[in-house]
This record gives sequence, structure tokens and C-alpha cells, in this order.
Amino acid sequence: MTGSSFFQRRLQQRRPTRHETYRSLNGSNEHTCCATDRSGHRRCACGRAVLNASSGHLSGLSGFLLAGASCLFVVAGCSTQSARSYGIRSFELTDLSGHADFTFRHREREQKSKTGKSKTRTEETIFEESIGLETEGFVFHPNILEFGLAGLFGLVQEDFREVVDGRQRDTGDDGDLYEYDLHARLFKKREFPLTVFAQRRRGLVPRPFLPSLETTTTNYGLTWQYVNKKTPTSLQFSHTDARLSPLYVAGEEDDGRQRNTELRFETGYNFTDHHTLSFQYEYESVDEEPFDFYYDSDEILLTHRLAFGSEHQHRLRSELNYLNQRGTVDLERVRWREDLRLKHSGTLESQVVFEALDRERGGRSDDVPISDERSYYLTGLLRHRLYESQTSQIRLFVRQQEFEPDLDITRWGGNVDIQYRKTNPWGVLHADYGFRFERNDHDGKARTSETIDEAHSFRDPDPIVLGSRNIDVSSITIRAEDRVTYYHRGLDYSLQTIGNVVEIRRIPGGRIVDGQTVLIDYLFSTGGTYRLDTLNHRAGIRQDFELGITPYYRFEWQDQSLSPTSATGAIADDITAHLVGVEYQTPALRIFAEYEDRDSTINPFISTRVGASLTHRFEFGAETNFRARWTETRHGVPNERDIELLTLEGRYRHPITENLSVESTVLYRNGEDSASDDTEGIDVSLALEWFIRETEIRMSIERNEFEDAFTSNDSMAAFVHIRRGF
Repeated sequence: MTGSSFFQRRLQQRRPTRHETYRSLNGSNEHTCCATDRSGHRRCACGRAVLNASSGHLSGLSGFLLAGASCLFVVAGCSTQSARSYGIRSFELTDLSGHADFTFRHREREQKSKTGKSKTRTEETIFEESIGLETEGFVFHPNILEFGLAGLFGLVQEDFREVVDGRQRDTGDDGDLYEYDLHARLFKKREFPLTVFAQRRRGLVPRPFLPSLETTTTNYGLTWQYVNKKTPTSLQFSHTDARLSPLYVAGEEDDGRQRNTELRFETGYNFTDHHTLSFQYEYESVDEEPFDFYYDSDEILLTHRLAFGSEHQHRLRSELNYLNQRGTVDLERVRWREDLRLKHSGTLESQVVFEALDRERGGRSDDVPISDERSYYLTGLLRHRLYESQTSQIRLFVRQQEFEPDLDITRWGGNVDIQYRKTNPWGVLHADYGFRFERNDHDGKARTSETIDEAHSFRDPDPIVLGSRNIDVSSITIRAEDRVTYYHRGLDYSLQTIGNVVEIRRIPGGRIVDGQTVLIDYLFSTGGTYRLDTLNHRAGIRQDFELGITPYYRFEWQDQSLSPTSATGAIADDITAHLVGVEYQTPALRIFAEYEDRDSTINPFISTRVGASLTHRFEFGAETNFRARWTETRHGVPNERDIELLTLEGRYRHPITENLSVESTVLYRNGEDSASDDTEGIDVSLALEWFIRETEIRMSIERNEFEDAFTSNDSMAAFVHIRRGF
């Protein structure tokens, strides 16, 4: 947990009543918080509150801030009472509360080379001490001005140490810690409510094998609405400034900054409940550092919606969109789209979509020429439902694209899909069949295009497959979602080109963890003169038995023909694939096993997968979860490779008492790769939660070990968080 957890929903705790809130710390009630002395001066109990708070259990900064909070509560109570004495309720505070926090974090990592004497050790220690205050209130009446105020103040101490082959470097920083969350809503039950807000949050993001990333996010904005059935209107504005500062040894990693400003105006006119016209304007400004990326954009969207027919069962949606973006990547786009949906009966419906697009796009790289595209797209869909058992649909489409000065692309084709479901004496039978034909004609010269921020998530043992073909491997750049951390080929990930497809695998022991989402940029080539025809069949069948057993089978057959066969813009891929499996499932247990044989021109493989998961809750309240998965994949010619991966994960949570609980987790991983190194690792963690009246205590410790053929890695992390509410 970080200081920003103050803004998360607090655990259930008793809030003081209004009279308790306005009572001074020495025990006097709200009516005696202020008095007039013999000399005629007005004096309040705030001074005594400061002394009493300072002499309590908290000391130093905590005592001082708690005293200040007490003074604030007393003054607020006195002000409210003074107003009440005259029968005025111009200002009132409710739900006054606060808390004191202490947080300790410590992380260690050690990496040793198995082939040499190299050794690296890093340590990171962070102390935080803070006070958080929160209140809500209103001015004159909650329906006129309702507000919430929250603040967190404290100190933070950060130390970072790195020892490389006996050479030690240290860095650290002491600073202030403060956050706030302010919001107010005016006229919330009128036709024109207004909400304004301002927030500042600080967080600390642990990163594997890297110093933690300190994030400080400040944002402010407003939302105004005109609540009207005929002409609903809204205006939204927000500005966000996020600073990202790694806890680093000077000179090894740059700070990051992300600024984003958005303005959105929406209005419309409802001719009837089934006939509307809407207008939307949006302005956006983005600036990212150190990744030199920025742009300003204006976008206008005009939408017309019409429901017609005897029961308004038909729908027509028309859109006209204009976008103008200036900056690192220039983009100007005009798009017209018509979407017609017809419901002919309770079982038969159709859809027709037409789209015209005119787009001019620049490139971030100097190697990418300006792309001037005009395209037209038309598709038709017919769907039929036969009771609840069968759904059938047929779809036809054609798309024409013209790229200046010398590339034309025409795609046309169609597909048929049938879904069948039938209840039988043993359970439920599911079956499906799909057929697809597509012709892709390219006429012209090859062109270089660019993809920015293509998001993918790693899921071991499967690789990431990039969405484009004919990719320039040397142009691939991979970053974390924070847009500050860059990953390195050979250390964090590996690349493999299979035909005209690129696969990316994470390297265990690198800085990318299993399940992590990354952002990928790259250049790729489109064009050339060729024709690619695709004929594809897919079929599957599954029987869900009432006993919980489900056998299933899937089949795929694809035939592609390329003309001329020597064309470099595409590679034909003929596929014959069989997948057979069985699954057994109960509310607490799931077991599955499957076998897949995929014969492919580009990437043939045979894969066996076995897995199990178990969840059990004991009568005394404890809960356990266990998961296991084993996968073996053998890739054939031309990219022979054998991969085997075993993962085991167990979690156990035990409530010792109503307010005390412990949780432990164990994760084991063992991988073998004929084209890489064998790897093995284990993660163990233990966490404790203890609630004592107004006090919360959270403690955790984690230990990780991982090794491959070249290095061994050990890491440890400890965390302590204590919160006292008042």
C-alpha cells in the first residue's frame, strides 16, 4: 500500500457523531469551545487541543499534524455553533475523520553470474509517516453546494544502494508527502448541476529488477450538465499531469512526465423518443517524456439516430466524423458511416453498413512517408434464429483502398456461420461450423507504414504475435505501460521471424513478468503486386454431460493460393489442425487435458496441455486455492523448437480471529526450451492483517529465487503499514 491508499475506500469503522466531532480534545463540548475572557478577548480551546495532542502517543510530525487537525475540527465546530446561535445554517461540516499512517518498505535483489565472477546487489528502503484528514459538508443547503475535502500530509525518506562487483553507489532523498482530494457539486437537483474537482495522488510502483517508480499525479477539472429531455447538454474539462521518478542511482534512468488535457462538449436534440440528432466536439492535448511524443487534436462527430417501423423495430444510425491531429504524428481524417439494421420478424434480421474514408497520415519516423488513403467499405449481414437451438448468419463484404501515389488494395469475400445447441437426456450438445472465402488483390509498389502503441500481454508459454506482416524487426521498440521503462532484446525478450510473422517471447528472469501488458512500436511493409485467395473451414462439437464431464473436438482447414508464387508481399499458409480435449468441472474443482496437432506451411506444431484448479473453503473460515498447468509444444520444420513449461500456484488464507488473518502464497515455475535456456524459479510470500479497534496493521514478506544457465537471482521484499484512525 502507498500513501495514495488514503483515497481508496476505508475499511468499515465507526464514524464519530456530529456532537463528538465538534467536541474539543480536553473533553469539553461544542458549546464551551470558545469564551470571552475578562479583557473582552474571544479565546477558543484550540490551544489546549494542540497541547493535549502533542503530549499523546504520537510524536514529531504525527503529533504536530494531529494537533493541527484537532484545531481545525474545533474551529469548524465553533464556527458552526456560532452560526446556529443566530438561526443560520450557512456552513456545516459532517463526517469529520482522520488517520495517522506509518509505512515501511524494503527490497533487496542479488544477481550472480554462473559463467564469471560478476555479482550485482541492490537495496531499496522507504519510510513514510503521514496524517490524513477528511470531511464533507455543505453551504446553505446540500442541494445548493455540497463539497468534500481530504488531505494527507507527511514525510518520506528513500534510500537506494547498488553494489556491482564490489563497487558501491548510494543515493537517497528526504522530502514532503502531501495529497489532496477536493470536490464540490452545485445545484445537484437542478437542471444545470456543476461539479468541480482537484486531486493530487502519490503512488509507488514496485518493478521487477528495477528501482520502484514514484508517481505523482495532479488533475483538476469540471463537469457541467444541462438536464433537459429535449436538448441534453454537457461540458467536461480535465487536465492531468503525471510525473514518474524512478528511485535510481543518478544518471541511469530518466524521469518521465505525461500531460493530458481534454475538453468535451456534447449536445443533442430529441425530435421524439425514437428520433435524435447529436453533436460532439472533443479537444485533446498529449505530451509524453522522455518518449518524445506529443500532439493536439480536434474531433467533431455528428450523429443521427432513427428508429422506424410499426413498432420502431428498425434502426438507422448515420455518422459524420472529422479529426485533425497535429504533432509527432499528423493525422487528418473524414469519415462517413451508415448503419442500417432491419428486424423482419422475431427470427430474421439483417444489417447493412457503408463507410467512406478519406485519411492523410504522417509518420513519427523519417522513414515513413505520408500516407494519403481513400477507402470505401460495404458489408451486408443476414441472421436467422431457429427457436433457441440454431443461429445461422451469412455475411458478404467488399473494401476498396487507394493509397497515393501508386498502391490499390481490393478485398472482397464472405463467410457463413452456424451455431447449434440441443438439450438431450445426457446434458447439452453444442456444435458450430464456419466457412470463409476472401480475395485480396494488391496492385502497386511496396510502402512502409508504422504502428504505435500496439498493446499485448504476455501469457507463458505462448508468444506475442504482432498484428501486421512483413515487419522490420530492427524497428521494434517495447515499453512498459508507464511509457518510461524500455525493454532490451536478448535480456528481457527474444524475437523470432516465422515466414512473414514475428513472434515475441519474454525471457524469464528479465524485467518483464508473466501477465504483463507492454506497448510495441514497429515499421512494416504493405503493397507489392499479388493476389491472395483464402478458403477456410472451421467446425467444432462439445457435449456438456450433467456429471460435469465435457469432451470436445475442433477442426480447421485452410487453403491459400498466392499469385504470382514469387510475390514478396505475402506468404501462403495452408493449415490442417485438430484439437481434442476433455474437461471435468465441479463448483470447486476443474481438470482439463487437450491435444492439438496443427500442420501449417508457416508454423506447424504439436501441443499437449494438462491443467487443474481447486478452490476449497473450510468450515472454520479458511480458504485455499491451487492451480497447476503443464504444457509441451514441439514446433516442426522450418522452425524446430521444443518448449515445456510447468507452473504450480497455491494460496491459503486463514482467519485466526475475527480481526486477525494470515495469507500465504507459493508459485513454482520450471521451463525447458531447446532454443534457449532451461529456467527454474519459486516465489513465496506471507502476509498478515490485524484490526484492533481503530488501528489497522498490515505486514508482508516475499522471497523470490530464479535461475537459468547463466545467472541466479534472489530477491526479498518486506512491507509494514500501520494506520490509526481518529
